[in-house]
Amino acid sequence: MYIECNKHNLLNGINTVIKAVSNRSTLDILSCILLISDREGFRLIGNDLKLSIETSNINAEIFEKGSVALDAKLFSDIIRNLPTDNVSLKVDENFNCQISSGKSIFNIKGFDGEQFPKPESLEIKNNEIKIKSNILKTMIKKTIFSVGTEENRPILTGELLKFNDKKFNVVAIDGYRVSWRNTEIDCDNYLELVVPAKTLNEVCRLLPDDESLVTLVFSDVNIMFIVDNCKIVSRLLDGEYLNYENLFYNNFPIEVIANTSDLLTAISRATIVSDDSKKTEITLTISDKFMNIYANTSVGTLNEDVAINCDSEEDLIIHFNARYLIDVLNAIEDEQVKLFFQSNKSPCIITGIENNSYNYLVLPINPRE
Repeated sequence: MYIECNKHNLLNGINTVIKAVSNRSTLDILSCILLISDREGFRLIGNDLKLSIETSNINAEIFEKGSVALDAKLFSDIIRNLPTDNVSLKVDENFNCQISSGKSIFNIKGFDGEQFPKPESLEIKNNEIKIKSNILKTMIKKTIFSVGTEENRPILTGELLKFNDKKFNVVAIDGYRVSWRNTEIDCDNYLELVVPAKTLNEVCRLLPDDESLVTLVFSDVNIMFIVDNCKIVSRLLDGEYLNYENLFYNNFPIEVIANTSDLLTAISRATIVSDDSKKTEITLTISDKFMNIYANTSVGTLNEDVAINCDSEEDLIIHFNARYLIDVLNAIEDEQVKLFFQSNKSPCIITGIENNSYNYLVLPINPRE
């Protein structure tokens, strides 16, 4: 293989695929990036057997076709530190790669590109859906914080993508909260897919903030996202996702309307006196005109009232992990938000006043003695 290309274009390609490179595998080749130059062009692939990312063609002058797998970290460090914008890559029959730029010449050992695991191919036939990039990106970002991390419940380490009745739903559950976003979409398919959070984080990272279309192609076990500059292929999570919809249709007699920003900033102030980076216990006392937010830790205390509208005849005292509420409120764009309560043992439901495109659920906690 022999090609010449621009350093910055090559580095952008490396940065695109490197998140799909394994850094824990016992197989050396999985810690590599595959370089391919063929009749289609020059491109890069990273693949850890669960997630693969392939760039679109990188602008390059191809003098000799071929492929090679190069250690991702070493290759990235070399390209990043080359002295000029012009890069030459030459690979011999023993997969030794010479990387030249200006007066710098590196020689590194590579692997046979034919031994690199290729991404599974998904045929684009009827199993495809198109979504605007900014919509998909927003829905992922505003739900993914609720994805579970416990490996004993693997289905919850991904998000549910559900298509039904021209609605696109994204749901994340971690056992303490539920995040559910939906939007209208021009799609008649009924489809439920559970996609690993790692995949969706990478998809989100690569999606542009515009209305360009992203294509989703799927099979029984895989999903592919086709973005303008790459293809991302991932294994789907196997299993039945939890029935989340019924959680939002119970009777919640206490209804609170609050200013989103005022509530968010008040709860955020409680974390200043936190003695735990992951959990700040707060006590909410809800009356007809105010919600009192109280935090008491070894560091200090916070006591603050936030104005609300509430029709409850009796005060409700309930305890939460402040950080769970902060994540939700940060994901809401509306000026005002509606919160529903039932008792100090029941979850809080957070929705829009007129906007029905999102529903969040947060479980209360038992107070510290």
